[in-house]
Amino acid sequence: MATTALSEITVKRWADLDTTEVYAIARLRSEVFLREQKVEDEELDWRDLDDGTLHIFISNGREVVSYLRTLAVPALWDVPGTAVVRRVLGRVATDPRFRGRGLSGQLVARAVELHSGEPIVLHAQTYITGLYAKHGFEVYGEEYDEGGIPHLSMVRTA
Repeated sequence: MATTALSEITVKRWADLDTTEVYAIARLRSEVFLREQKVEDEELDWRDLDDGTLHIFISNGREVVSYLRTLAVPALWDVPGTAVVRRVLGRVATDPRFRGRGLSGQLVARAVELHSGEPIVLHAQTYITGLYAKHGFEVYGEEYDEGGIPHLSMVRTA
């Protein structure tokens, strides 16, 4: 691992990512979700390429060490506390070597800032709901299994 300074938070749409960033994002997500967490769901779901998707990340040299994406989605009408939701936050991942530094929290804060005028939904792994609660997200509904991992739905109203 190169010992360079972590980058500032980067926000890009798919078309603006360079090939190294695409590779680094796919590598991080594969390492965390497929190898570490053994998630069996489809990781590369084509949603990354949507015009309404934002990729938000922090790099260390050419490696992406913390990442999340926000998706523009068709209207979700059944979310408590809001009339309609059209934004979903997901794919939050931090390289194990960089955990404990608050990087995911910084990315969530940036996503909330970018979408402050609209409600946001996410599907949180149950053990990490406290991270999202710090940014105004509230649990709704019952716990469920997603990819073999317990999850809770959360919403942050505008």
